[in-house]
Amino acid sequence: MQAESLQRLCRDIFAAAGAPGDIASDVAKSLVLTNLFGHDSHGVLRVKQYVSMIKAGMIKPGARPRVKRRFGATAMVTGGYGFGQIGARFTAQLAIELARQHGISAVSLGQNTHIGRLGEYTAMIAAESLIGICFTSGTMFNGWVTPYGGRERVFGTNPMSFAVPCQDSGALLLDFATAGLAHGKVVLARAKGTPVPTGMMLDKHGRPTTDASVLDKGAVLLPMGAHKGSGLAMMMEIIPTLLAGHRPITSAEFHFGNPTLMMALDPRAFDEDTDFQRHVGDLMQVVKAAPPAAGFDEVLLPGEPEARAYRDRAQNGIPLPDAVWDDLRGLAQDLGLVLGGDY
Repeated sequence: MQAESLQRLCRDIFAAAGAPGDIASDVAKSLVLTNLFGHDSHGVLRVKQYVSMIKAGMIKPGARPRVKRRFGATAMVTGGYGFGQIGARFTAQLAIELARQHGISAVSLGQNTHIGRLGEYTAMIAAESLIGICFTSGTMFNGWVTPYGGRERVFGTNPMSFAVPCQDSGALLLDFATAGLAHGKVVLARAKGTPVPTGMMLDKHGRPTTDASVLDKGAVLLPMGAHKGSGLAMMMEIIPTLLAGHRPITSAEFHFGNPTLMMALDPRAFDEDTDFQRHVGDLMQVVKAAPPAAGFDEVLLPGEPEARAYRDRAQNGIPLPDAVWDDLRGLAQDLGLVLGGDY
């Protein structure tokens, strides 16, 4: 499906579900952009989830973020449990403004729902010639990831993202969950009826499995990089969570959401003579030129698969699993939208 048509459909679904026009448009744009970059797990697959959360009162579709506290180069934003993308974009913009004033900034975001693809926000920061860093924790309902050596759910997938500006190519961007596989990618595999890669999940008995259908039957996700990913997941459970005014998933005071911390750094505030972006570009060239190992055709840079997916999908359209299209079509019909024409 072409991105423009898909975005209009998602916008109209959100508007029919109660979102103001500008919010409905911005959330739809964020989700479709995520599909264009090839991360279907965080794209329009989420529309049904978001509409269900609106109906359940978990997402306040008209809520807008506001600054709760400011202190020097830091700030605390509350999203009012509106759409997470709206709060996250507001937070990224505030981080940019504070970094321009102080050379560095840290802004937390609390009372927010699922914010989608973290790389969208660090890319916003890098587009302003700043270094962008984003840490996110929490979950909508319960944990999915077991600590290293365990077999019970403790953590969310607790992702992080980094983006640095560079010459010619805009930004070098890294975005990954501290789980070996993001929860949304397991949901996507389940929708497609395909297995997940080996080494990503355990079933309810603690045995390795590749069966995505057991996700809601006591299965757990494994941390990436064994004990290292487990340690990172724990730090993500602490740092963005507490600084955003939330409590860890293990606390009796836990409340659903995606508490987030965004940071922006201006390289010029540290050393005006470093020629930061040129050096980043030089390093990228060296990495890209490294001879590929056996079984590989080339060395890929962080963000390179996404850039290729964007070029292909912007031209040829976004492939949607039948289950996702059926969900969108069912939502449209339930909300009184007439399919066809603009869609």
